[in-house]
Amino acid sequence: HRNINKQLNHRKMKEEIKLTPYLATAIAEGFCEGEGATEEQQIDTGEEVPKNSGGIEIAMRPKVAVNVMRCQFPNEVVTELNQHIEDVLIPNNVDHSKGLVGQIRQHERSAQLTFPHEGDEVGEMFSGVLQRLAREFVDRSIGIECETSMESMWTVHSYSGDYNPVHDHGTRTPMGVSCIMYLQVPRCIATLGNPAENFDGLNKSSGAVDGFTYLTWGTNGMRDINMLRPITEEYIKPEVGTLIMFPSWLRHGVMPFFGKEDDERRTFSANINVNLKEKLTGDHYRKDRT
Repeated sequence: HRNINKQLNHRKMKEEIKLTPYLATAIAEGFCEGEGATEEQQIDTGEEVPKNSGGIEIAMRPKVAVNVMRCQFPNEVVTELNQHIEDVLIPNNVDHSKGLVGQIRQHERSAQLTFPHEGDEVGEMFSGVLQRLAREFVDRSIGIECETSMESMWTVHSYSGDYNPVHDHGTRTPMGVSCIMYLQVPRCIATLGNPAENFDGLNKSSGAVDGFTYLTWGTNGMRDINMLRPITEEYIKPEVGTLIMFPSWLRHGVMPFFGKEDDERRTFSANINVNLKEKLTGDHYRKDRT
């Protein structure tokens, strides 16, 4: 817990949150794709742009679909969380699966375990960190200050064949924020390509997204892209230390993977309650927050 506290008390919040300008505009379609774009492509073109040779000013304005925030934690924090899980959570073996839809049962060590956010020093400290990130998420999304409280925290220990059906999360408050943090990624997943950089597709039983997190925020299909309707889904490749934060209503799931018997895919998840300090209107979504 000292590393967690040290890392997050000696850095400014803006340094903690690794967001590309494209992500900061909260365009979900660019969550992965935008990271490889040029600076000119990433920045919202509401800014003044040079005239082209014909003297016509052109500006594209993508519209917000969902906000997804990506954070990268230092290795020291990941190591300390994993050590606490090994030393405390796994021996305590407090089952959290009753309220979860994850089909985590293929291995004797497959489990979904409660990570206490009260009465556990590491849990309390990390809960505070996540609530700070949640307040930052809300502020970057709608520009309103809020109060937060932790609803629940847990870990998922997946092995070959385990998976998580598409689902959403619930919180006690109408507005809620959820997150997923990758703590261990087996080699069979880590060596796959990243859809954000080069995606060859799922044909020919490619296994290209085995063990990936799947996000979906709409109903558009393959025919829709031929009518200039953007995709409304994304596959996220797990990377150790990466945390993604999103509104609790966002439907998501985890693809099964097929590795060696002892290959573990370990994640941490949490749900956070959100209470706004002022009334929310549509204007809060219309403002450019880049």
